Amino acid sequence: MQSFALDTIFILISLSSLSIVVSSSKPLNPCNGDFLHIQAYKQMQNQTNTTQCKKLSSLQAQFAWNYHKISHNQTQLNILIGTKLITTTGWLAWGINPDLPRMVGTRAIIAVKVPNQITPSVNTYNITKDIQLGCKLQPSGIDFMVQNTTVVDDKDVGFFYVFATLVLPQRYNVSSLNHVWQVGYCVDGLEPKMHEASLGNLDSKEVLDLETGDCQNIGQHRRHMRKVKSKLL
Repeated sequence: MQSFALDTIFILISLSSLSIVVSSSKPLNPCNGDFLHIQAYKQMQNQTNTTQCKKLSSLQAQFAWNYHKISHNQTQLNILIGTKLITTTGWLAWGINPDLPRMVGTRAIIAVKVPNQITPSVNTYNITKDIQLGCKLQPSGIDFMVQNTTVVDDKDVGFFYVFATLVLPQRYNVSSLNHVWQVGYCVDGLEPKMHEASLGNLDSKEVLDLETGDCQNIGQHRRHMRKVKSKLL
């Protein structure tokens, strides 16, 4: 009976948390520290006063962006993502998903660094179900144009960061953009290997309104459920 009661309480709390995530959003949490001194961020600010910047909810990541319509069915989105990836080998990924805020189905930009590499590499990748099942993650084309990609391992400010310009078709909703980010420490050539299974790695996703900077953090909802369940058990 006690086990049944605990399971029932967990289900009720989970459903309550879900309703909060669906109905509410979080305001922008501004970037701070060394990220504001990155050259690419300063250039984005100089180009347009509409650039926004926020601290993401996990993996010490910070994210800046600006965008504008270039036609009735296309949007140009400039993005800058960075984190404190101080190891000599590792990778940083950022991507968007046209359907859901999850990794499978994401069109990603991934930067890879290895020892003795003068410039880290950056490519686009499709995160498919096959990848989740263990197939190799190799560079591939995606369904929108990516231009002006730059990756920098800036040891002066301690950030590993990627800048890119995206030309998004209409199916990507700028007022409700599913975006994900990820960090890993193992690579094989251009193939990022599996990241850690920490809460920060598993919860690195949100639905972002590019206009206001408000977001619905799916990851924090999942983290809350897991913590509640562990306490009850």
